Amino acid sequence: MSSNSRNLFDPTYAESVGWEVVEPLVLHYFRLQVVGAENIPDGHSEQPIIFVANHAGRTFPWDGIVLDYAVGRHWIQEYGLDVSNRPRPLVAPDLSTHQRLLPFRLANWWHRMGCIDATATNLARCLKSGQHTLIFPEGIPGIARDFKDRYQLLPFPTPLVRLARQYNARLVPVSIIGSEYYHPYSRQVGWLKRIGQQLGLPFLPLSPFTVFLPFLPWLFYAALPVPTTVLFGQPFNATDLQGADAEALAEDLRRHCQTQLNQARTLYERGMDWPGLLASLLKAKEPFWKLLPSYWPQRFIKHARRHSPQLFPKLPPAWWFLAPLLGWFNPPTETPQSSQPLLVRPGRSTPVGI
Repeated sequence: MSSNSRNLFDPTYAESVGWEVVEPLVLHYFRLQVVGAENIPDGHSEQPIIFVANHAGRTFPWDGIVLDYAVGRHWIQEYGLDVSNRPRPLVAPDLSTHQRLLPFRLANWWHRMGCIDATATNLARCLKSGQHTLIFPEGIPGIARDFKDRYQLLPFPTPLVRLARQYNARLVPVSIIGSEYYHPYSRQVGWLKRIGQQLGLPFLPLSPFTVFLPFLPWLFYAALPVPTTVLFGQPFNATDLQGADAEALAEDLRRHCQTQLNQARTLYERGMDWPGLLASLLKAKEPFWKLLPSYWPQRFIKHARRHSPQLFPKLPPAWWFLAPLLGWFNPPTETPQSSQPLLVRPGRSTPVGI
């Protein structure tokens, strides 16, 4: 893996973010349902494991965060692994290089969480060392696709199957249902895409919510509270893929994942379920309004200020993302007042990443 990713990963911070910041959102806002957990291989396996998932949402990659939480929680609870041994998500380099794609501008956040830049070189290094990984083969184009094309997988990259076969990886197809509705009814238009590029964004879709983004900047990091189901399919060896060349092998894997995704969508697509959301929010251990997207800047930034000031020496003010227009530009930074070490809840270990 890249030296930058390796040196910046902080398992203790990732653990703390998992149970304090992300877990309540995953359980009560996105209402995660895991199907096929028995298909998740033992993390102690010496054979490298690749979780291969669809990517969607037209927003911040919450589907990746939800999946990473689901796998990490299972490995910790079932196999006793710690955060540092969980599968490492491979993410588009744009996530780690563009400030606006860092959660509320928290510097190096994706790498702090254990993510690795998605390059063929990094994937080869992971597989050669036996490191398990989470991969979204569609990358950012999968997130950005038009709503009318939801749940239709884009072509998979050939280095994925070539390297998986070379290192005899175990493939686990994953279907994420619900994420296509995190930011629904959107599409790509040329003039808005150009505005997004001026802001340093890989995409900026047109939707009923776009008009509110200048006035409510926190919406850029938000998603609708859609019940999300993560289905783990039967694992198989990369050598089982059929095809005469790398393109045919990649297409065989894509078809396999598409078939499973179609079946999962039929069984588990549930819509918004507003009554279920209200009941879930009221069951949470903290006030429901702290689970709503308008409070997410506070969740992430306050946690970093309180628990990990040594990792984030300059923090943006949380109110910046609530200010019209201002939240789209780089905010002033403030030096945390506390320098206390990160606190870890005894007996609790739940990671997150992507």
